[in-house]
Amino acid sequence: QPVVAKKKNKITHVQFNPIYPIIIIGDDQGHVTCLKLSPNLRKMPKEKKGQEIQKGPEVEITKLDKLLNLVREPANKPEK
Repeated sequence: QPVVAKKKNKITHVQFNPIYPIIIIGDDQGHVTCLKLSPNLRKMPKEKKGQEIQKGPEVEITKLDKLLNLVREPANKPEK
């Protein structure tokens, strides 16, 4: 889901609503986008036989950090 108008715009803020399933995203141009999360993203995974599902804010923070690392620009780009 593209959340900025142009490729050169950078996302500067992401805020999750603790009550409603929405995310607010702000970019460096002052634009704000509101996204409603899919019901599929709100479901808790089912436990499989013999598998324990980890829960808690630490697990969710780790998952979010992994996701954000996929879209962040590297701090130091290698020079050619």
